Amino acid sequence: MHVVVVDPSDQVAVAALHRIYVTVGRADNPETFVAAPPEEIRECLRAPTARFAFTAFLGIEDGEAVASGWCALALANAPQLAYTTPRVLPDLRRRGHGSSVLAAMERHARAHGRALLQSTAVWSADHGHDGSGSAPVGFALAHGFELAQVGVRLRLDLPADRGRLDALLRERAARRVGYTTRAWVGPVPEELLPGWALLHAALSADEPHGDLERPAEPADPDAIRDDERILEQSGRVKVNAAAFSPAGEIVAFSSILTRIGVADQAFQQGTVVDRRHRGRGLGALAKVQALRLLERTRPDITTVVTENAQENSYILDLNRAVGCVPVLYSGDFQKRLAAASVI
Repeated sequence: MHVVVVDPSDQVAVAALHRIYVTVGRADNPETFVAAPPEEIRECLRAPTARFAFTAFLGIEDGEAVASGWCALALANAPQLAYTTPRVLPDLRRRGHGSSVLAAMERHARAHGRALLQSTAVWSADHGHDGSGSAPVGFALAHGFELAQVGVRLRLDLPADRGRLDALLRERAARRVGYTTRAWVGPVPEELLPGWALLHAALSADEPHGDLERPAEPADPDAIRDDERILEQSGRVKVNAAAFSPAGEIVAFSSILTRIGVADQAFQQGTVVDRRHRGRGLGALAKVQALRLLERTRPDITTVVTENAQENSYILDLNRAVGCVPVLYSGDFQKRLAAASVI
């Protein structure tokens, strides 16, 4: 097998990359896999976003693509970091293909001055919270990665239990007097963008990271717009809900990602509350409002998938209160490279 870099203008190569991505996702993670469309992958490869520069690799054997690699070089706030995702078609594993693709991504990361690799794997609950005995964890450990954080993947079947959601909203209702909400589909309205960017930065700073070395993201409205551009060009859109203080400032939000016109599973992107306004159930309020708007506007979607760090007890408890059911574990791994040279 030989490894090649994917040219985003090569439709055949992008199609092969997407085919491996979907095949592996459905085989390894059938209950919670949410596929990005090929258009989104192509757009990411064409030019760097505000946060990442993406490169994809294909492993070719006898003229057929049998493995792939997805490498994201973090930019401004984490110039030492690269995210790597090797994938091998299920029937062709244990032949060294994954190792070859990972080696190509490591060379790419080193050539661009990266000293730290991170990667994510999923495994069934049968292997416990540390994934002992599972193939993806074994692969990561064998290649010098260490498990830095464990997450939990959860699934919510729709329609959600209305009585359960009503009861959740009644909790701490007295503490929310004067607070208001707004829900919409699509980009963040311009007047809300500065406050939204601040909350988005708080989300990355407040999330537990375990032993994972991950710098907080800056409050960057342009990065928010850049992400929205990629989503629009690839046929995806967010369902959003926000909570506002009595003074009118945005103090909480929750977002759910969907694919336009396709009844895929939706993906819960994030829920965050300003530290100064916690203890009022605003996270629950924003999450429920987003779920209800999703049900009204996309009755064809029957499942929402989400993921939380295992130590993030508040959000895990909130998701369970909404009705989410744990399905499997995920792990964030990292590996420090011996040396890096900047080109």
